Amino acid sequence: MITLNKDNISKLSHISATDKELIQKELPEKVIQFGEGNFLRAYINWMIQQMNKQDLFNGRTVAIQPTPHGKVVPKLKKQDNLYTTILQGIEDGKEKQEIEINSSISRSINPYDEWEAFLSLAEKDSIEFIFSNTTEAGVVYMEEDYPVKESPLSFPAKLTALMHRRFIYAKGDPEAGFVIIPCELIEENGSLLQSIVIRLAKEWDLDEEFIQWVEKHNIFCNTLVDRIVPGFPRENLDEWEQKLGYQDILMAVGEPFHLFVIESDKELKNKLPFLEAGLNVKWGEVQPFREMKVSLLNAPHTLLFSVGFLSGLKTVREVMENPVSSSYVKRVIFKDILPLLSFEQEEKKAFADSVMERFQNPFVKHQLSDLGLNAVQKMKSRVFPLLNKHIELHQRVPDAFSFSIAALFHYYRPTTIHDGHFLSVKDGVEYKVRDDEVVLQTFMQFWQTEGSITIQEVLSNEKVWGRDLNQLPGMTRAVVHFFEAIEENGAKVAMKEMLNSAKPV
Repeated sequence: MITLNKDNISKLSHISATDKELIQKELPEKVIQFGEGNFLRAYINWMIQQMNKQDLFNGRTVAIQPTPHGKVVPKLKKQDNLYTTILQGIEDGKEKQEIEINSSISRSINPYDEWEAFLSLAEKDSIEFIFSNTTEAGVVYMEEDYPVKESPLSFPAKLTALMHRRFIYAKGDPEAGFVIIPCELIEENGSLLQSIVIRLAKEWDLDEEFIQWVEKHNIFCNTLVDRIVPGFPRENLDEWEQKLGYQDILMAVGEPFHLFVIESDKELKNKLPFLEAGLNVKWGEVQPFREMKVSLLNAPHTLLFSVGFLSGLKTVREVMENPVSSSYVKRVIFKDILPLLSFEQEEKKAFADSVMERFQNPFVKHQLSDLGLNAVQKMKSRVFPLLNKHIELHQRVPDAFSFSIAALFHYYRPTTIHDGHFLSVKDGVEYKVRDDEVVLQTFMQFWQTEGSITIQEVLSNEKVWGRDLNQLPGMTRAVVHFFEAIEENGAKVAMKEMLNSAKPV
């Protein structure tokens, strides 16, 4: 079987002449991206590909390896920087699948071996945009010396060195600044990145003129990104290779849904014609969209995982296929959460509907046990703000929320504790529970020391929950009731009874 590269494109009869022409077409390098992993390739590079296909952007990306031990750049070089994106999911109630060869990356550079090649990108006038996804751990300050002959470790230090080279090359030209759009899942990611760059510039004793140039003539955008990208399809690789007719060691599988919110005080719509290409990009304030995403996607994940797992289910899709647990999810999203959001009704309803389709995606296996990692911490950050709003409006805790916390007690039932987590067993199958040490120790004490602490005492532990949950109206009584119902009848029966008797909102 042939390997995906430019020489072999002509041998693939199912690739259209238009796509083949785009692959071979000479386009200027307009973008630097720090990161070459599955997410960026199935998200930012996919968006650039869509714009290029419609003659709207007509530019390519230089992908930069973000860490010394990265393994993607050699694979990109082997395939002439081509790879396949496979988008699969439910859209408008129907299964959807899109497959295409992505040619948006022109070059890929390992700065740890090619430092000067990396820095020389600053001297390409065509490059204006910088995207990144170096994970949440990538946008951090590290104390490092000014790099002269070799790459620093951190992403912000590489960016600072690149910007300094640009400043010197352009002689401080105000028009030579970059548009920097980080995609890491961090609040105010653009503002944070800018602050680290300026801190490094000061510590390296770089000219005050450079610091002023960074602040005034470069645009750092805060963003919100959303698309599930499972990545390389290892489980059915042979099937995909037979279908595609070639070997591709960089296939990137994702869902069709995508949302990109970009916040900037400068007008960028014309420079980045995402909207003209029909992409789901919002130019505006990030926070309302972040609240909507966390409330309607992340919070339901946290509320459903233990309920589904204790019902004998393994994935989010299985939860949605089960009539009882799917009714629970619908109750949580449409009755308990949606009315709390101060967002335009049509838009929040559309997002909620898209979440339901994403949860039902037959191609994405979201393991409930993965969603359960650090569940108490996720409960505090994702669910409790909604709990506060519900109490303000209705003076009580929603039954579905109390049921989820009761289920969490059962999910956090340990057998052994080891290395920052403990192991639990459900129906003879062992699973890992990971959370803060005080959380694990509290549940260990609750379960393994007979009667030493009660449910009420666990709920009152502010070190666990960040507050005394007994102070919330009806919470203690409901959690105790649902805990006992799960213990006596199992989660599925208890959940059905809860749904049948739940008070209307």
